[in-house]
Parts: sequence; structure tokens; C-alpha cells
Amino acid sequence: MTIYSYSRINTYFTCPAQFQFRYIERRPSPAAEGIELFLGSRFHETMEHLYQQVPHRVPTVNQLLNYFQAHWEKHWKAALDKQKRENYPAALRIVQEGPTVEDYFQKGQLFVENYYHQYHPFDQDKTEGIELKVLFDLDPQGHYKMQGFIDRLGRDDEGVLWIHDYKTSSRKMSQEDVKNEDQLALYQIGLSQNSKFGPKEKIKLIWHFVAFEKDQVTAERNEKEIGWLKDKYISKIQTIEKAKSFPTKPGVLCQWCEYLSVCGDGKGWVENKKKKQGQAAEKPASPPEILPVPAGDALSKPSPERTPPSFNPGPFPVTEAPTAPDALPPEKPGNPTSAVLSSDSSNTLKQKGKKSRSRVVSVDQLSLF
Repeated sequence: MTIYSYSRINTYFTCPAQFQFRYIERRPSPAAEGIELFLGSRFHETMEHLYQQVPHRVPTVNQLLNYFQAHWEKHWKAALDKQKRENYPAALRIVQEGPTVEDYFQKGQLFVENYYHQYHPFDQDKTEGIELKVLFDLDPQGHYKMQGFIDRLGRDDEGVLWIHDYKTSSRKMSQEDVKNEDQLALYQIGLSQNSKFGPKEKIKLIWHFVAFEKDQVTAERNEKEIGWLKDKYISKIQTIEKAKSFPTKPGVLCQWCEYLSVCGDGKGWVENKKKKQGQAAEKPASPPEILPVPAGDALSKPSPERTPPSFNPGPFPVTEAPTAPDALPPEKPGNPTSAVLSSDSSNTLKQKGKKSRSRVVSVDQLSLF
């Protein structure tokens, strides 16, 4: 019996051909890891380290940044070694034109430092689990099973369990968006079937979009919504298991697919898009509109008392190529902080002793977001 994950199911409905390559044929990726996935993994490792330390001692911001740098360099070296073995054109894939590996490293440093200052001393809740595995049934007979890993599970002073999820994307979901975001709600089902927690627990969902100072987006699911969710994913699994063919679904996400080099339809879509962009570039351009960066929702510069250490990306250049398929494409030019957050303070994990701060972004940092 197949045990499904949220990403496995989502992959099929994003592109059946990609699902076939990855889960049926189990093809090794013919391309290097995408930079967005690489950055996200390093940030998650740093958060895991932080909350493992907090019950015993709170590390300094410098110690946490040094941990992030050490793991970045360790995995960068591994990426260089793999590039040599597999003869990849680049150690890491970058879709967005302009940014370099060094830029993404500096962005990661900003994420870590701003998260640290926003939540220090990390007493908003007590950690109950880190990278906590949940395994659960969607039906009473146990015919449809799913599993997943919770980034962090915390319990606040009122006994509420918070399912935390960390996102390094440059896009932030709105309160309306999270109504259709299923992953953490599925993990809520897992907790309700876990012997340590059970169905009587009060559970809330929280996403941390760490590219933004106001990083929290929160939600809850009631019993009726959870029932609908189970039925929805049973139907999705049934659709997958009845599938006889796995056609391609060309679209914008092809640029981030690791199987692009072996997918004729995907390559055709990307080449056609580049051709149209080239034709558009030949037309006279209007003067660019200069938009103000709203204070209080974009990340600030690193603290003046500390300059993040530089990172040497090594002798292998990173060329422009598609990124991992589950990474979001870069945000369109404009205001990166337009997501609408809930104004209901009762549905936000409170920061003890913290006050809202206004911050600004320097011009040289705008290209990072």
C-alpha cells in the first residue's frame, strides 16, 4: 500500500509527467539542485538547531549566523563535488536573472538575523516536536494513508498547539490564500490520530514567511472542514491510482522542473516564452515606476554591530537554468509586501514583551526580494 505525502499528491496535479518521472520511474534528477530549495533547506536546519538549543540555552545571534554559514558552506562543497561527478553545467540552478549564489547566501543571513531579533528569547510557546513525523489515515478502514513532517510543533501558555511552517519564498500568502492551503491542515489530522496528542487538542496553523518582517499568517480548521479535507484527498488519491497515462502539463512551472531537459513539451514552452520576452524587449520601454517600500513589512539591513561574513562561491559559476519544480517562481516586479494579514490578534502567536518595529530596505537590497 502506498503511503502518500502532500508533495507527492500535489506533484501529480501539477504535472502528471513529472509525477511519473519522480515516483513511478524513480528517475534520478538530471539537473543540479535549485537555489531556492538549497536556501530553504539551510534555513530549516538553522531553525531546527535553534529550537534544539533553546530549552538549555539561547544562542547569540552571531552563533546562529555562524551555524547557518557553516552548513551553507558544507552543502555548497557537496554541490560542487556532485557537479564534477554528474557533469552539471552549474553546482546550483538559478532561474531568476541577476542574483548569484552570494546574493542568496546574504538573503539567508538576513532571514536568520531578522527572525532571531523578532522572536528572541523564543518563549512564545514551548516546543513539543521538531521535524515531527505524522502518519495518519484518511478513512476509517485505513485504505488511504498519508504522512508528513511538521517543521516545529509548539504549545502556548493557553494549551493551544501551533503547527509552525517556515517559508523562504518571496511571496506571502494572504489570509484568503490560506483557506485553500491544505498541507498544515493535513498535519492537524495526523496530530489528532497521534497517541500523544489526540482529537481533543486545540490546534492552530501558522506560516512564517521569513522574507517579511510581519511574517505570520495563521489559520484554523474546524471539524467539518477537516471532514471535507479527508474526502478531498481520498478523491485525489483515487484519481492518481486510476491513472493510465501521465501527460505533460506545460506552463510557467516548467522553468523550475528538474526534468526539463528530458521533457520536449516543457522545453518547447520555455523556449517559446523566452522568444516572446525577446520580442517584447525590442519594443521601446516606458520609464520604470519607482514604488516606495512600506516600512514595517520588508526585511531590514543586518544590524550595524555585525557584518555577515562573506561567502566564496568557489570556482564553478552558477548559470541560469530551471529550478526545482516545487519552488515558487520569483515575484513579479512591484510591491513584495502586498499580502493581507489577519487583524484578529487572538489568532496570532503573540511575542512576549515585543513591540512592533518599523524597518527599511536599502536600495541595494531590493533585488533580493
